[in-house]
Amino acid sequence: MNIPSFWVRERREIAGRRVHLRGMSELSLSDAQQKMEKRARLWQNWLTGTGAPGEGGLSGFLTALRNLDGVDSAYSAAILEPVVERLSADDIVTRNRYGCLVLNTTKLCIVDVDRYCRGFLVRLFTSRAKEEKMLASAVRHLCEGADRMSARLYRTAHGWRVILQEPELAPGSEREMEIFAVLHADPMYVKLCRRQACWRARLSPKPFHRGLRRYPRSLSSQDFAADWVAEYEKATAGLGVCRLVETFGSKMSGSVLERHDRATGALVAELELA
Repeated sequence: MNIPSFWVRERREIAGRRVHLRGMSELSLSDAQQKMEKRARLWQNWLTGTGAPGEGGLSGFLTALRNLDGVDSAYSAAILEPVVERLSADDIVTRNRYGCLVLNTTKLCIVDVDRYCRGFLVRLFTSRAKEEKMLASAVRHLCEGADRMSARLYRTAHGWRVILQEPELAPGSEREMEIFAVLHADPMYVKLCRRQACWRARLSPKPFHRGLRRYPRSLSSQDFAADWVAEYEKATAGLGVCRLVETFGSKMSGSVLERHDRATGALVAELELA
């Protein structure tokens, strides 16, 4: 999981080409700005053919860009979202591009399930209630087949969320992919988890369910639209994100799980889900 404390980004025309630039740092916003300018120079050199960085042509250029980010893998991506709260080194709350609060974690395995049944005809003739029972059975079977796994099944406005705990379970592991396959995780969510090396769960309602204007795009980690957030919180008060349906295995506990349930209104049955 790569969530920098300070970052900046912008679009800039370099050598006749529109380039997306960014800079990230754990030191300061000015350090992030300096790294973005270094990235701009790398692009300038590459596009004009003057002193292209590194050896190996394109490969060397891409490696130089990754070195600026401090990212080892070409397949990992930084999460450039304003940090709202760092619960721990492994659990961070950010505000996404919609303006929603999001839990990013490497300790709680979170699975987003839009539809458990596969195939158009199967979905057409399977009620949501029956589909939920089928998913619950799959989660129960997972927990029964593992000595130290526990899980919670939540209902969302348009699907389900499963949260699992298992001592050795980690993002990017074969075990994670096995669980994603068994529970029929949403394919886009799976790709996101693989790229960002963490699991994510939305903690607050989507703003467009209340007709709010889109959250202003953040151009830096300090770019905080306070007026929009105040309007959003007022408009979405009394709404929930998910509702606890059933628990499996040994008892799940912990401050992060409690924060999730409190923020999402998961234990308040009368809340409308959004």
